[in-house]
Amino acid sequence: MMTVGESGSNLVDANMKINGALQQQEEQQLDLMKVNYGLNNGLPVEAGENKAEHEDLETKIGSTEVKDGEKLTMVRILSVSQNRRALLSAVPTLTLGIMGGAVLPVSWAFSVTGVVCGIVIMVLVAAANAYTSDMLLRQAHHTGTTDYESLALVTGGRWWKLTTEISIVVLLVGTLVGGIAQVGEAAAIGLTSIWPNTPAVFTSGSGRLLMAIATVFIIAPLCLVRRLRQLEYAGMVGTAIVLWLMGAVVIDCSKHNFPALRSHDLATVGFSSIGNVTQAISIFGFAFYIQPIMMPLLLEMPKGKVGVKLISWSTRIVVLVNAFIIYGVVGFFGAAYYGSNTEQNILVNQWLGGGVAQGILNLSMAVYLAIANPTIEFPTRHTIDGWISTSLIKNRLVRHLGETGTILGFSLMVALIWPSSSGNVLVVTGATGVCMVSYVIPVMNHFLLFFSKAKCQKGTANTTSTTEVTLEEGVGSGVLQQQPNVLMSYRNARKPGILWLVLEYLEEICLPLLVLVLGFFCSVAALTTL
Repeated sequence: MMTVGESGSNLVDANMKINGALQQQEEQQLDLMKVNYGLNNGLPVEAGENKAEHEDLETKIGSTEVKDGEKLTMVRILSVSQNRRALLSAVPTLTLGIMGGAVLPVSWAFSVTGVVCGIVIMVLVAAANAYTSDMLLRQAHHTGTTDYESLALVTGGRWWKLTTEISIVVLLVGTLVGGIAQVGEAAAIGLTSIWPNTPAVFTSGSGRLLMAIATVFIIAPLCLVRRLRQLEYAGMVGTAIVLWLMGAVVIDCSKHNFPALRSHDLATVGFSSIGNVTQAISIFGFAFYIQPIMMPLLLEMPKGKVGVKLISWSTRIVVLVNAFIIYGVVGFFGAAYYGSNTEQNILVNQWLGGGVAQGILNLSMAVYLAIANPTIEFPTRHTIDGWISTSLIKNRLVRHLGETGTILGFSLMVALIWPSSSGNVLVVTGATGVCMVSYVIPVMNHFLLFFSKAKCQKGTANTTSTTEVTLEEGVGSGVLQQQPNVLMSYRNARKPGILWLVLEYLEEICLPLLVLVLGFFCSVAALTTL
C-alpha cells in the first residue's frame, strides 16, 4: 500500500513533469518563432530546417510576382481579386467590432465636453489607436507571428504572454457583459415605445428576459462561425442600422434648427465640469479600441506583407474614417439637439417623433448590438482556446461549443445578476483592459524589439552587410541590405548624422511614450467615475 508521503512525492513528480512538458512546448514554439523571425528578417535558415515550410509568401501578390525593390502599393495589391475580397470582408467585420454599443453614449460625451474639446479628444484617441494598431502589425510582420498571443511570447516570453492573454480576456469579457446588457435595455425601450402596456416580464431588470432571448437566438448562433471574416454580412447589416440611427439624429436636429446650439446649452468651446469630462474621456477612450479584434484576422488574410498591409488599411479605414465619422456625426447632432438633456444612452431620447417609429429604430438597434457581440466573443475564444490542451478535448467542434457556451453563459449570468451595474463593469474592465491591450503591451513590445531585447532576437547574429536602404513597402519599414542572407533589423534605416539620430529617437521612443501617457490618462479618467 502506498503511504501518504509516497503519494505526495509522486504528485510532486507528476506536477514537475507536466510543468517541464509545458515549458518544453513553449520553448519549441519560441524556437519556431525564431526561425520565422530569421526568415522574415533575412537570416540564414538553420541546418536541417526546411525553408519552404516556413517561408511566407510576401514575394507574391496573388499570382503576380513582386520584383526586388518594388513597392507594394495599394493599387498593385488590390489589382488581385483575392486581396480586394479580403479587404472588403475585413472592413465591415472590424467596423461592427469597433463600434458596438460605443455609439450610444457619444452624444452625451459631446454634451459635457463641448464641440471643440470633444473633437480634439476623438482625434487624439483615434490617432493613438491607429498608431498602436500599425505598431502591432509591424511587430507581427518582423517576428513572423499571426496573433497577439504568439507575438507576446516571442517578445517577452511566457509570463508576458500570460499577462497579454489575461488583459485580452478581462477587456473582452467585460465588453460582452456590457453589450448583452445594452441589448436588453434597447429592446425594452423599443417594446415600450411600440406597446406602452408591455408586460413587466419583458421590461423588468433592464430587459433581463430580452437579454437571454437575444443571447440564445442571435448571439450564440453567430458565434458558431469558424472564421471572423464570416461575420462580414452581419457587419454590413449592423452598419446599415447605425447609419439609420445617424440619419434620424441628423434629420431631427436639422429640422429643429440645432436647438441646443442656438440656446448655448451646448458649448462650442469649453466643458461643463471636470467630473463629467473625465467620464466623457473614458467613453472616447473605450470607443476606438480594435487591437484584439484585428490581430486574429491576420490568420485569415494573405500571408506576408500583403496580408499585413491589407489589415493595416482596413484598420485605418475603420478607425479614422468609419468609426470617427459615425461617432462625430451622432455625437455632435445628438448633443446639438438635446444639449444638457442628452441621455447617456441616446436611445432613451426621443427620435423620429417617438411612438412606433422610434420603437422600430430601438428594436433594430437591439439587433445591431446583438450581432456585434460575436466579433468580441471570437477573439475571446481564440485566447481561451490556447489555455486548453488539445489532448484534453481533441474534437474541434466540441471545443468550439464548450468555449463559446462558457464565455456567453458567464457573460449573460453577470449581466442578468447586475443589469444596472453593467456600466461599472465596462468602466473597470475598459480602464484596465484597454490600457493594457491598446497602449501598454504594443509600446512595450516595440521597445523590446527596438532595443533588441526580445526573446526572438536572442541568438540571432547580425552579419556584416553593404549599403542599407529604407523599405517603404511594409507596415513600418525595415533595413534591406544588398546581400541575400543578412539581418533586416526591426529598426528603420536612417541617414548618418546627429539630426537623423534625434529624429529616430523622437519617432521610435518619444512618440510611443506620449501614446502610453494618453492611455494611462484615459484609464485614470475612467476610474475616477466610479
